[in-house]
Amino acid sequence: MSKIIKALNSMVSNPEKITDVIQEDEGYFFLYDKKYVWGIYFDLENDTYEAYFYPGATETVGVVNSIRSEIYIDYINYESEILGARESHETFSELYRIVKEKLFGVDKVLDDIIGDDLF
Repeated sequence: MSKIIKALNSMVSNPEKITDVIQEDEGYFFLYDKKYVWGIYFDLENDTYEAYFYPGATETVGVVNSIRSEIYIDYINYESEILGARESHETFSELYRIVKEKLFGVDKVLDDIIGDDLF
């Protein structure tokens, strides 16, 4: 298993470290562990995912503003299709779902629903 898949799996296993999610077109920017800015995108046409790491970025808002104003910003991208293996596609898909749920506060909604069941 590649190091990037291990890192993405770690993000999936620690969703509480995913914060500051911002939606931009078909993707999401997020802050991981309060220090690493990432982006995750899904290409419906090709059924592939891409994860982007923005080295040196300290906030998701800054990255989004840079992209919107077309200021060049360094990034490293990883594509599920290139990494191959079924596991990589599943990892990218799970991370995409978690980040999207964070944006819309689904954890809080589900906790509220589950909490109603406890009584």
